[in-house]
Amino acid sequence: MAKGKFVVIEGIYGSGKLIVGLVEKLRAALIEQGNDVYEIDSPDSGRAQLMGVQELTNGWLYGMFKPDFFFELASRARVCSVTREELKQGKIVLCKNFTVASIVHARLKGHDWYREDLNCLEARARGVQFGGEVSPDLTIFLDVPPETAAQDLGENIEGVFKPSDLVLQRSYYLEELSKMPENHYKIINATRHEDEVFSEALSIIKTILK
Repeated sequence: MAKGKFVVIEGIYGSGKLIVGLVEKLRAALIEQGNDVYEIDSPDSGRAQLMGVQELTNGWLYGMFKPDFFFELASRARVCSVTREELKQGKIVLCKNFTVASIVHARLKGHDWYREDLNCLEARARGVQFGGEVSPDLTIFLDVPPETAAQDLGENIEGVFKPSDLVLQRSYYLEELSKMPENHYKIINATRHEDEVFSEALSIIKTILK
């Protein structure tokens, strides 16, 4: 059976609800058009908390391998293992956040993704040395204005992020995306109505299904 397609939807902090809503609409539309679709969520600290692992900070401290860091890698390895199997069945796999999110998060924490072996560890988690490395066929970045994202976060931003962090995060995302081949990523202006965002995202995904 033909290999499926792996599509990742990315966005800055505060764009989560928009991304979740978009993925749900995309899944329904793609299934209606006769595609087999599998949806998976990349692991993050929020996912860890939902699993009841409240003490995991999902952080990286220079020179120190914390259990929570390895938990994230193990979770990523599991996500990639499942994704790999679904792709083998020819399915479209939709995922919220992936490697670019990890790179940007590391940079926000003041770490160099390419010099602290974070990239090597995650590459192993993605299966670079077993089963074939999992990487997106398409990454869609929902370009939500930082001020809008801050409003959506509301009180959740207090003590966690500053509005300036969201501005910096967006710039890091755009910088990292620009390093990718043009046909592997698309940036969608998320200031428009959600129906317009959905229509553009669906149209973009269709281009890799031909």
